[in-house]
Amino acid sequence: MTEAGADLVELALDDAKGSAVVDASPAPLTRWVGAAAFVLSLIGVGLSTYMTIAHFTETTILACSGTGELSCTAVTTSPQSRLLGMPVVLIGLSYFVVMSVLTSPPVWRRSVRWLALSRSLLAVAGIAFVFWLIAAELLIIGHVCLWCTGVHVVMFALVIVLTRATPAQQGFRLEGG
Repeated sequence: MTEAGADLVELALDDAKGSAVVDASPAPLTRWVGAAAFVLSLIGVGLSTYMTIAHFTETTILACSGTGELSCTAVTTSPQSRLLGMPVVLIGLSYFVVMSVLTSPPVWRRSVRWLALSRSLLAVAGIAFVFWLIAAELLIIGHVCLWCTGVHVVMFALVIVLTRATPAQQGFRLEGG
C-alpha cells in the first residue's frame, strides 16, 4: 500500500473512532476580496449620493437623455421610484452606507459570525431588490436609467466579490473536534 493510501486508511479509522482532528483555524484573509468589497461599496455610496441629490433637486439627471428608452427622469419620477412612500434612492444610499461599514477593513478583519452573516444576508436582499428594480424598469416603466444601471452593476459586482470569500474569510469559524 502506498504512503498516501495508508494515511487515508489511518484517517478513516481515526474518524470511525471519533477522534479525527479538524483544523478550526480560519483560512488566511484574501486581501483583494475585502478591499474589492469595500471599494465597490464606496462606489455604490457615491452613485447613490449623486442620485439622491438629483432626486431632490434636479428635474433631469446628468448624462441621461430623458427621451426614448434611456430616460432617468421617467424612471426616477415613476411610482416605482418609491417603496412604501420612501424614495428608492434613499434605500440604496442607506444600503451602501451600511455595506461600506460592514466591508471596511477593520470590520472585515473581525471574526464575528453576525457581521459575516449580516454581509451575506444584505447581499442577498440587495440583489433581490435589484432584480425587482430591473424588472420594474423594463416591464412596468418601459425606460432604463443609466445611473440606476450603474448602481445595479456595482451591486452585482459586490455580490460576486462577496461570494469569492470563503466562510472563514467572512468571519465564520469552523468548529472542529
